[in-house]
Amino acid sequence: MFNTTENGQNRIDERLDVVWEATAIIDDKEYACEVSNVSTAGVLLVLDIDIEEKHQFLLNVEELNEYAVEVAWANRPNYGLVLIVGDDLKLKDHADRIGLTAKKKS
Repeated sequence: MFNTTENGQNRIDERLDVVWEATAIIDDKEYACEVSNVSTAGVLLVLDIDIEEKHQFLLNVEELNEYAVEVAWANRPNYGLVLIVGDDLKLKDHADRIGLTAKKKS
């Protein structure tokens, strides 16, 4: 049911490590960022700006789509995000299609 991590956090779903370049669209500004792991319910985002917990914004993973997300926890530069709205919220299922490493197209 739950997986307990080293720091004692409970996870409903196992995480899949990825390196996906993405864009965070926060308060009408775009920031380059990286998705470093995904689960069925969310993502771990690496972004070196301050974002408060519960803040909602758009996350664009070019190979996939744009998703509305909410910050579940913050420990800059790492942010745990909950996927709120998007075409297909099961990002883990896309790893076979786009690979574990996805860079933005120039």
